[in-house]
Amino acid sequence: MSHRQGFLSIIAAIALISSVNAQTSTSDTLQDLVNTDGSLTIGDKVFNNFDFFASGLTNFDPSQIRVTASFSNGEYFLTWAGNMSLVSGGTATADLVLGYTVTALSGTIDEVDASYTGSAQPSGGAFLAIDETVRDSQGDVLGTMHLDGSHTSATLNIDPAQTSLNITKDLGFGIVDGGFVTVSEISQSVHQVVPEASTSVLFGLGLFLCGMFAARCRRAAN
Repeated sequence: MSHRQGFLSIIAAIALISSVNAQTSTSDTLQDLVNTDGSLTIGDKVFNNFDFFASGLTNFDPSQIRVTASFSNGEYFLTWAGNMSLVSGGTATADLVLGYTVTALSGTIDEVDASYTGSAQPSGGAFLAIDETVRDSQGDVLGTMHLDGSHTSATLNIDPAQTSLNITKDLGFGIVDGGFVTVSEISQSVHQVVPEASTSVLFGLGLFLCGMFAARCRRAAN
């Protein structure tokens, strides 16, 4: 086998292993996840114990809310996407509570980020607030985050880092004298203390294959 053929074989092997590990997202509807006590698993992260409570919303259908667990640029994400809104010609309020658990099967979670995509109009006459509470597996509060029209994202450091978190998002909608408040996506990112085991395996395998190739080259040269 030529040196070039050996190198191409190594590249092909690494690409094959990467493709096995290349799942980038998995999803289901919020209604299905709640009704079946379902879970979403990607990499070493398991998202489960989904629940919700909705009151006063003009538009909210859990069977049309898509919950997606994904992996991108080294980070894990959980998103709720769909129409969550309040519309009124007068004064109105509404509330939506979303809850779930995230567990890391390897390593620990040391940071979570929260963000949303939405709008409240007219400015000064319609309001949206999202209060997030993060608890450990024993139910003790580790921290809180607050999002509103001026703060659409926030970060919470988890100290000490945890293997499992119970997270609740409480969305408050308000209209003073006609208008609308709408949310199209709610997003959470989860950060881990140690590199993913799969990343370490791929790195180690790459070094091993490169070592084998170098040894083959030395033998061929002799």
